[in-house]
Amino acid sequence: MVSQAAMRGQRAVESECRCWNPAVWLLVSLLGSLVLVAVSVLLRLGECNHVVKLSLSLNTIGKTHLTNLSAYLSKVQLVNGRNRCEGRVEVFYNNSWGTVCDDDWDMVDANVVCRQMGCGTAAGRSSQFGQGSGLILLDNVDCKGNEEDLSQCRSLGWGVHNCYHYEDVGVTCREPAVVGAKGFVDRTTPPPGNSGLRDGTILLVSGQNACQGRVEVYYQGVWGTVCDDDWGLTNAQVVCQQIGCGSAVYAHTNSYFGYGTGQILLDNVNCQGTEKDLSKCKSLGWGKHNCGHHEDAGVTCIGRPAIRVMNGNNSCQGRVEVLFKTVWGTVCDDDWDIINANVACRQLGCGKAITFKAHFGYGSGPILLDNVDCSGTEQQLSDCFNLGWGQHNCGHHEDVGIICAPFEFLIANIRDFPVTESIPATTTPPSEGMVRLVDGQHQCEGRVEMYSDSGWGTVCDDAWDLPDARVVCRQLDCGEAMAAWGEAYFGPGSGTILLDNLKCSGAEASLQECSHISWSVHNCDHSEDAGVTCSLS
Repeated sequence: MVSQAAMRGQRAVESECRCWNPAVWLLVSLLGSLVLVAVSVLLRLGECNHVVKLSLSLNTIGKTHLTNLSAYLSKVQLVNGRNRCEGRVEVFYNNSWGTVCDDDWDMVDANVVCRQMGCGTAAGRSSQFGQGSGLILLDNVDCKGNEEDLSQCRSLGWGVHNCYHYEDVGVTCREPAVVGAKGFVDRTTPPPGNSGLRDGTILLVSGQNACQGRVEVYYQGVWGTVCDDDWGLTNAQVVCQQIGCGSAVYAHTNSYFGYGTGQILLDNVNCQGTEKDLSKCKSLGWGKHNCGHHEDAGVTCIGRPAIRVMNGNNSCQGRVEVLFKTVWGTVCDDDWDIINANVACRQLGCGKAITFKAHFGYGSGPILLDNVDCSGTEQQLSDCFNLGWGQHNCGHHEDVGIICAPFEFLIANIRDFPVTESIPATTTPPSEGMVRLVDGQHQCEGRVEMYSDSGWGTVCDDAWDLPDARVVCRQLDCGEAMAAWGEAYFGPGSGTILLDNLKCSGAEASLQECSHISWSVHNCDHSEDAGVTCSLS
């Protein structure tokens, strides 16, 4: 039996508990109120980061849930832009922010970033927002377009790359409709300066490089395509020059690079060739057309030169520099030899290497190639074995320099001879149907001239196109046809105009085998002399 004293003690404890629990909860409520007051004050001061942290603490202590943490937990940010929807792309991984390399980066990838940021769709992609620092976290990003997060796209994996910060990618997004004081504002046309792009900006899409693809043009916040009605090489030339890709090789029609989407912004474009901007050419006007996307126009440009020599006395001697994307850099002399120098000389359009150990001063910028080891058959230096773009253990005191024989020493069809050997130009008389190229920058470029009936004559540019140029390049033992020129691009010739309205399939062994009207029958003058640019084999 329990004593009365014990029962009285139990009741006293229970009474204390009943009195103590309400007091504890009152204290907790007061503390909670103080936290909420602090949150309110910080909100008015705009200290959003502190709000998030305090709210997270409140969630842990008082089980209060915060529903909008997207800004704090975001895995991507845009840096150095003029607003939150443009800038250098940076991603968050393993408690660190890092950049994204531009290898394989395209508008599909940019759209994923813009959507993830709540910034609508991509208006452009570039590296104009400066170099980042720290880690490069993603490379070779390849999005399908339906991903909600950039990290869901295919890539080499976190932190795996072969890049430098001069390859950091940036995007410009078109912001969606925003809520204002009076409700929704439909921003169909972004305000001036919002996207950073001017009307008439050109982008080539779905090609093998930045100098080939479907032509897309920017106008009042919208990217659209160009219809192929009246599309020709002169229009393509304006596009190529506008985007810094040299001369036009081909003007593509019938959506050669695939169907575009959205608006068709230009139709019946008719350029003179002197315009600096496609939008300055004659057309039906912005958005006026009678086309479908199966008629989207495209271009192939020669592209930017991939090699140059600096500080020499001519274009065939100097410090060797190569182009990677938009950046020029030097070549380290580790393993450098005469075979490598010969490849570089050939790529420059010069003769064989005279010396591979010339010094033309220190370069600047990145050292792009090291331990180059060519077999001698490569068309360009970057095709040779090397450590990879930007991989080296060198300083600029090891920059490579070369001296090549000038290209004037070369004679078409006579390819391999010692540079010290003198070859007279009249070693053998020309044969019927022989072809030569005149007034180009190297032996595989120039005005097309053919030998017939004891004299040299020219070819008219009527119907002259890339298949015709391929035959010439093959006949001269040059490389691929890069361009088929008209309108006496290399200057007018003289003498007889031998061929007109040539129609080669591209498989013929010589121009004589191609279909054409009768010999010396034409309606041309020498202002229409045809020319070609071939790659150097």
